[in-house]
Amino acid sequence: MNNVKADIWQNSYPIFIWLVTEPVVGLVDSKIASMLGETFLSGVGIGETIYFVLVWVFIFLAYGTTPLVAKLNTQKKFQNLKYFITYGRTMSVLLGVVATIIILFFSESLIKTFQPTIAVGEEAKTYLGLRSIGITFYLINMHSTAVLRGLRFPQITLRSALLVSGLNILFSYLFAVTLNFGIAGIGIASSLAFFITAVYSSYIQRKKVKLLVQTNELVDKKYLRKKFYSVGTQILLRSMFLTGFMTVLRNQAAILSMRDIALQHVLLQLWSFGYVAIDSVAIASQTLISEHISKGLKYYKSKLYLNLIKLTLFFSIFLFIFSYFSLDKLIMYVAGESFSQISIEIRLLFSTSLLFGSFAFLWDGVLLGLDKVYEFSFITVLSSITGIFLCIYLVGREPNLNSLWIALVVSLVIRSLFGYAYQKSE
Repeated sequence: MNNVKADIWQNSYPIFIWLVTEPVVGLVDSKIASMLGETFLSGVGIGETIYFVLVWVFIFLAYGTTPLVAKLNTQKKFQNLKYFITYGRTMSVLLGVVATIIILFFSESLIKTFQPTIAVGEEAKTYLGLRSIGITFYLINMHSTAVLRGLRFPQITLRSALLVSGLNILFSYLFAVTLNFGIAGIGIASSLAFFITAVYSSYIQRKKVKLLVQTNELVDKKYLRKKFYSVGTQILLRSMFLTGFMTVLRNQAAILSMRDIALQHVLLQLWSFGYVAIDSVAIASQTLISEHISKGLKYYKSKLYLNLIKLTLFFSIFLFIFSYFSLDKLIMYVAGESFSQISIEIRLLFSTSLLFGSFAFLWDGVLLGLDKVYEFSFITVLSSITGIFLCIYLVGREPNLNSLWIALVVSLVIRSLFGYAYQKSE
């Protein structure tokens, strides 16, 4: 294995495990809630949806932090780096407190949008309120691990993911089932797990930052704050449109049959698992590319560029073939015998979406590594708007699942083509 491939592997696999553990923990929480009863399961489902939609808004604390940390570290601007890390950490705490306050004051109104029964609504409110206490620790951990990836310590992402997952599962069962706290126990478990993990990742971050030598460069506080907010704004905008598009794909299924609604939900769940490997490569590429260009090297057609393309091409072809021939069995395993027969068109569209989607996801990481945040945001906003209008138009003409997946494929093709064009020009 050459040095470039080794670099990609060493920075990717910890992120891959991190991305996999999050949905696994969610499934375990749902399983424990189902042991308590259907009302508790519904409450967790509603509360978890609201929680993650709000937390997703702050994803820029991870995606926007890593490339700049890698750049400043490579350029040995350690005083600027220390200021940027401290500022990001302060904002993580502030945003976490604000998010918790928003949930505590508006949880009832947010829960009502799901039109739950009174019993389910009360359980969701209890779960969401207790889990919201841990948002600050969630954001601190997100920021700390993003900083450590930029400093070339990706293994901490792996360790923190395993730590928070293991603690979450252990505490959920202990508090909810053994100690009979019910749904409150599941909420407490999440907050406590993130508190412990945030302490761990913060401790490691401080240790690594202390090793940075003292330098005499001037700290450009105005530039660093501006960079923090400009990157954050672009990623936030991008996340809003992408979330909106995925919501439309779910909502448009609601005008179809009950079977189509259920099948679309299962398909999107499987689809989200499909791109985890590429997403881990994309996130890892932020550090590698930022370091690369900070040394004054060209990225386009470099060894790093070629290796990322080859790896993504391998995954995209594998996902296309595997999903085309295995989708029926995967759906049947998740949803049961009644969903065992799906059309060839759906299988082909699903597989094609992963083929093009692999490159769309890779370009996300590449553009962030190249500090092309505006382009990163623009192509997602453009493709999401196109996908939304195309989805509504096609469903109006042909109300079936094919229309939804055609819109998704077109959206991903646009992201792939524009992403390729933008990452060529440095």
